[in-house]
Amino acid sequence: MNPTRKIWLPKGTIFQNITEQRAGSSNASIKFYSRSKWTPDTDIYEGEEGILIIMDIAGVKKEEIQIILEGQILSISGLRREPALTKKYIHRLEIDFGFFERTFRIPTDIDPEKVEARYEDGFLYIWMPKQQDVPCTIDIIVS
Repeated sequence: MNPTRKIWLPKGTIFQNITEQRAGSSNASIKFYSRSKWTPDTDIYEGEEGILIIMDIAGVKKEEIQIILEGQILSISGLRREPALTKKYIHRLEIDFGFFERTFRIPTDIDPEKVEARYEDGFLYIWMPKQQDVPCTIDIIVS
């Protein structure tokens, strides 16, 4: 698990957000177009061996996170519930709560049987090893 370069996500990259594509505008951004109530910050790294996704989802319970990989489409969704507090005097509200969903198109073939996810200290780590091309020999049939 040794990613060698960090991929920044400018418009038009291979990791361009699918929700951005659905918006239909060249200036669209997931921050402004999403079914989500909030959008967790996400870093994506790629190395020779695979792809590492790190998502900042502090306060989300493990049971509230869903990760779905269908072909080259990775969807991560979840729910951060608002704590039940007495709200008599509110001085500042900066933390977003509610449903989130991020969807990414993975630009390379990965081995779905070896994908790993772990949740640690508020960060979700998803490791997706690249599919290894295994050479095979072809027998010649003599007739």
